[in-house]
Amino acid sequence: MKTALFTLALGLALAPAVHAQQGPGVGSSTDYAASDGTESRNTGFGIKGGYNLSSIQGTGADLFTNRDNLKDFHAGVYGQFGFNNFASLMVELLYSRKGYRSDYLGTTHDTRLDYLELPILFVGNLTETLSIHVGPQVSLLTNVRNGGTTVSIGDNGFNSLDYGAIAGAEARLGFAKVGARFDWSLGKVYKDGSVVRYNTATGAAIGDSNIRNQVFQLYLGLGFKH
Repeated sequence: MKTALFTLALGLALAPAVHAQQGPGVGSSTDYAASDGTESRNTGFGIKGGYNLSSIQGTGADLFTNRDNLKDFHAGVYGQFGFNNFASLMVELLYSRKGYRSDYLGTTHDTRLDYLELPILFVGNLTETLSIHVGPQVSLLTNVRNGGTTVSIGDNGFNSLDYGAIAGAEARLGFAKVGARFDWSLGKVYKDGSVVRYNTATGAAIGDSNIRNQVFQLYLGLGFKH
């Protein structure tokens, strides 16, 4: 968490200096016109990346003993289209590493789940620089690593498709932005009847498949003009 707070503080410190040096092709999102001809504070495109603090939740998660958070990252691109001075639509394409840490045959074991994600978010401006984000997300599981070893998604009972909801807030400083959000999964990490090898040599069937991803994110983004 110290690393995440440092990243957020660094973004807040550097953004004004970067904004002062911006050149052609880069600028504040206030430079764009909305579809109705008015100025929108949320139209443009850019890149973003940041910190993931992920875990699994749900009644079935109790199968994994001494469960803890997994710390990793996300990165990708975004585009926004403003409808008026308050509302806009933001679409992102992200690579995001989720997962959890737990005991495994007496040792600490990380399960890392790599997703390709598509959030589609409503953005509402609260002030000139602050906005809230809320909307759905669909995710495709592309890779799984158990204890540092890549394993088959299908053969190990993982659901390749996930979906959920996102809510967060963002502050803009020139063409830079910093934000925080929660990512709640509504889909199940494991298929019904899956067998996992945790704390037993032969493996144990998941009796309750209500096991879902949950992620807290901090991020820094840079916006660009058309």
